[in-house]
Amino acid sequence: MDRWQTLSTGLACDPKAGSVNRMSGVKKAALREEMRARVARLTEEERRVASGQIEQVVVGREEWKSATVLGLYLSLTDEPQTRGLLDAARATGKKVLFPKIEIREGLTWWEVSARHLPETRTLWEPSPDLSVRRAVEEIELFLVPGRAFDAKGTRLGRGGGHYDRALSRRGRSSKVLGMFFDLQEAEELPREPHDISLPAVVTEKGWRKFE
Repeated sequence: MDRWQTLSTGLACDPKAGSVNRMSGVKKAALREEMRARVARLTEEERRVASGQIEQVVVGREEWKSATVLGLYLSLTDEPQTRGLLDAARATGKKVLFPKIEIREGLTWWEVSARHLPETRTLWEPSPDLSVRRAVEEIELFLVPGRAFDAKGTRLGRGGGHYDRALSRRGRSSKVLGMFFDLQEAEELPREPHDISLPAVVTEKGWRKFE
């Protein structure tokens, strides 16, 4: 039994812990909806401009310049756009890996040929038949999406816990960067034992490092 199964089993056996977990889940769901509504109020042009500003900050950082293997995601319309970062990475010879959710393993990482990437901004995962699987330990810089973040580096994702599990298995020398619109900052997010904090985030207002 791994640590994730142990955690979930412990919660199931402890009524008090289960109650706290349910309350946390309700709060997180409300926060996700609030953040979804905030981002939805941005116009397409505002998202485009903000995404461009985020991209400029990222590619100017030493963490980006020194990384040869990136863990990137293809953005949805309500996330900072990543196509520009993908183009910049490939133009400088970086290897780009994309996540795929596996029921038993969580996130797995795949190298995908440019001709097999979708043109539209819809939910997409690599096809194992058209991609090459790589180890998470190969990734030197993770660029991580989310619904919200706070001043302590706590991240609120979409609810699966997949990035938390993936980041817990990353190489010790790897770097992690959250990518958000500035309005996705929350005053304080609920935090659980398995949550992995973000060391830094970038928004259209710049780079922020957390202690």
